[in-house]
Amino acid sequence: MKKLPNGAFALEHSRGANGYVLPLRDGYAVVDPGMKAGAQSVIAELTAAGILESVHHILLTHYDLDHAGAALALAEETGAQLWIGRADADILAGRQPAGTFSRSITSSIGRPKLPDTVHFLGESPGFPADITALGTPGHTPGHYAFRWADSVFCGDAVRVRKDGTLKQFPRLLITDKVAALASTLVLESLDVGWICPGHGNVTARHRMSQKPRTRP
Repeated sequence: MKKLPNGAFALEHSRGANGYVLPLRDGYAVVDPGMKAGAQSVIAELTAAGILESVHHILLTHYDLDHAGAALALAEETGAQLWIGRADADILAGRQPAGTFSRSITSSIGRPKLPDTVHFLGESPGFPADITALGTPGHTPGHYAFRWADSVFCGDAVRVRKDGTLKQFPRLLITDKVAALASTLVLESLDVGWICPGHGNVTARHRMSQKPRTRP
């Protein structure tokens, strides 16, 4: 694992999206462990770091296979509680449609499997007190971002420019554009020093007091 300047860790052997490890007062949380093909590499990486047995929570920003594919294997290996937005869990279970034609295609390819017992973000008890789950729908209906210490882990709710300003993903990848824009405003309003995206580099943000200029 690679230690980041914000005190979190980045998974170096996951596949697909960026995966992160957050130190908690009691153990660790893994955010978006990546694709199923990288599951055993993630487990080996956490084992080598000496923390596999201390992973108590797996947090999924959303259901896409490049973020959630390894979640089942990691949950089975660690016994960790798996957290996901209910709307996204319903899509994976086939209880709800993906929302758009392009999304129905992407959600049907290598659809991630979840444990028999899952915990719903914003609903189920026992979520780690060190972290705040923020509903950020748009990319998917049940997308969440996670605020931890001085950072926000935003999954695919937004992309991040080099100067720390935020921008949208291509329209083809968004389920609800209006919701996605509203979620961008939520993330822009956070007074955090670091933004950790699902794709791209961990980036320093200007403090709110500096009134950063945002671009559409």
